[in-house]
Amino acid sequence: MSKDFLRFMRDRVSRNQLSEPAPSKEEWFDILDAASRAADHGSLKPWRFKVFSGSGREQVGQVYWQHAKSEVPELTDDKAETFIKKAFRAPAILLVYADIVHHPKVPEFEQLMAASAAAQQALLGLDALGYGGIWRTGPAVFTDTAKDLFDLNENQQVVVLIYAGTPTQTPNRVADTGLEERLSFVDL
Repeated sequence: MSKDFLRFMRDRVSRNQLSEPAPSKEEWFDILDAASRAADHGSLKPWRFKVFSGSGREQVGQVYWQHAKSEVPELTDDKAETFIKKAFRAPAILLVYADIVHHPKVPEFEQLMAASAAAQQALLGLDALGYGGIWRTGPAVFTDTAKDLFDLNENQQVVVLIYAGTPTQTPNRVADTGLEERLSFVDL
């Protein structure tokens, strides 16, 4: 195995300046098929994906707007566009969510971690095809209102929104990961 892949992983950065084009449906399929090889205790495949593009991003925008209104009830409807347009910062948004099942050996948190691993794989897949992405999640997407607007059922939980598209700026390579401060070896 070549160190090129490790270098590719090491050099991946989040891209917040994204424009058209986003991946095609065929490219999304390839990206998410590869992402579906994420670590998965019990082979449950708990990850689920929804891609919002075009006017479909309005659905994500409504999540932001409904959350804002719940936090600040005095917001008037003329402020809606301010929150809805947040969903149009990129040409596509990937919703990754977990479909949690009861399992005697695989607790809920491991199923969420597997879906998170699939999300990271999707970010790598975007980069591999020349696109970029950024993990954009906040309190708005972890509400019952968001679950309703995303049409998720009771046993499904949002993991992340990944904004995706074509990067418009050259990335700044992160010079130091700071790994030395967070790594220890235990030799017996």
